[in-house]
Amino acid sequence: MKRFLIFSLLAILAISIILPLVSSCCYTGIAVSMATMLSGLCGLATLYIAILLYDRYGVEAKAKEKIMDAVNAAIEEIQKVNFVLIFNSDDKDDNAPKVYVVTLSFHSKKDFVTESLTPEALSSTLYYKYSGMYGCSQLCQRTQSNIFLPQSIVEAIQQLNVFTYEKQMVSEGTYPLTVLSAYSDEISNNADTLDGKDTFIPKQGFSLVQFIDAYFGVKESIIKWYKDNGIDTTNLNL
Repeated sequence: MKRFLIFSLLAILAISIILPLVSSCCYTGIAVSMATMLSGLCGLATLYIAILLYDRYGVEAKAKEKIMDAVNAAIEEIQKVNFVLIFNSDDKDDNAPKVYVVTLSFHSKKDFVTESLTPEALSSTLYYKYSGMYGCSQLCQRTQSNIFLPQSIVEAIQQLNVFTYEKQMVSEGTYPLTVLSAYSDEISNNADTLDGKDTFIPKQGFSLVQFIDAYFGVKESIIKWYKDNGIDTTNLNL
């Protein structure tokens, strides 16, 4: 379509230059009539192209605005949910395991989170409290329902979604153990314990580092989309 419009504009420009020359060199009635007719056609063609340009770029501008609104809405949904990683270590002090608690929010820094946990914790299997399971599910459902959200961001969010869980009965005193909890204005984790009681696990299994990569992968996909669309993210609070 863009090539057609450019070609049409060039053709009109060429005709507009040639017509005066033809009119000045020919004095017959036929030549004058043809020149008048062609001038009228050029005017109609110009109007037609102007309408095409207005419609094409007007629609595109509205579509881009809706896509931007969808991305911003996804960020707002992500900001509502905070995830809590609870690692019960093998190391014990007075017969009690050392417990590491790290909160994940949209503004968290991946390096800080990974450096706060031991290699043992990062490689451990991740168990889900009900709040953590519900937080992931709710986040995916609310963001992916928007048809204007870019596919790259949808796919990144999908990495957090787990469709099938199995309830796990973790024996008391099983360490190391990592569990995922979550909280928001709509999700309460007050009943969650720090140990393995009432936990769920995805059928395919998920390590702590895989969850961290998936979580920060969502923000990375949003930043990449901004950059790909010419938006400078340097001064954005991401």
